Amino acid sequence: MDTELRKPARKRRMSMPGTVKIGLIGAGMIGDVLIGAVRRDGRADVTHIAARTEQTLRDKLRKFGIPCGTTDYRELLRDPALDAVIIASPPFTHLKMTRDALGAGKHVLLEKPMAIRHGDLETFLETAARHPDLTVLDCSCRHTRLTPRFRMIRDIVDSGALGEIYHIHHRALTRGTFIEYNPAGAWAHRRELAGGGPFLDLGVYDLAFHLGLMDDRPRLRSVRSFTRGGLKHFPDPAFESDIEEHGAAWMEFDTGLTWYYERGAGLPCEAPNRTHLHGTRGSLRFGYNSWDPPELEFFHMENGKEILETRIMPSQGGEEDNLELIRHFLDVILDGAEPRMPVELAARHLDILFRILSG
Repeated sequence: MDTELRKPARKRRMSMPGTVKIGLIGAGMIGDVLIGAVRRDGRADVTHIAARTEQTLRDKLRKFGIPCGTTDYRELLRDPALDAVIIASPPFTHLKMTRDALGAGKHVLLEKPMAIRHGDLETFLETAARHPDLTVLDCSCRHTRLTPRFRMIRDIVDSGALGEIYHIHHRALTRGTFIEYNPAGAWAHRRELAGGGPFLDLGVYDLAFHLGLMDDRPRLRSVRSFTRGGLKHFPDPAFESDIEEHGAAWMEFDTGLTWYYERGAGLPCEAPNRTHLHGTRGSLRFGYNSWDPPELEFFHMENGKEILETRIMPSQGGEEDNLELIRHFLDVILDGAEPRMPVELAARHLDILFRILSG
């Protein structure tokens, strides 16, 4: 996938009285979080839920006091009162649901990863292109391009203080896995449902953050990688996992940028989420998540002397990151703001990740 990034068409601004009405498709853990973020923003309301089972549907409608619900998301899409949908279901459902939602005239906030197969990326692009007046915003801008940390580091890069960025070193290894974070998410350990492990679950954030510091100008030219699974020993011996749990890649880009990238989850070791950003005039060391330690280390020379300057980055929790995501989605569909993660850009990042997974 080496086509130029197409600038998204200017989306139609919504001209409507009152509150934007949103339907939630997928009533799991992240759905709960996003309902809370919508309510905190105040410009929209989640008025419909589509859940997989009747029991889950009843529980969620009661918990949040939402008036309309169904176990068939297509019924939700047929309601003309809805302006937009949040697709928060597992990744293997994303393509069909997005296609159906756009066909029904709804704007879409799409959970990551957008796709689980490399071959689906072009289909996503073609589907979105048929609906230029509708927005599809990929959630990988959450924790990345919408955060105060991203803006702070981007300002340093843009100032020229680092010179030309020539190398990125990023590593993040954890002992825990998705299912320990979300016990209902056993699907995330099956490649046919999730597409992959930490490289798809978290890699979309890694690429969104780091490539965004350079306006996504670098284009991948080559990659060498390894991945390994079967490292996590789950308490239930019958539990099956066929995703990668550890991997690393050496990437070279057309700008001369190189990138050593290592990700893992479910390992008998750990390494903090840390980035080393190397430039010809200076370098930075930091953790990009809003909840990582706030210290940003700036290595540079001044009057022939080696300087290590420590700055403090803004910190906030995941709830604030999700609020920023909802605010941005509503800014796009209400005010015509430029989407920070359109499907064209999300597809480019996933293309890189699928190439890493293919070895």
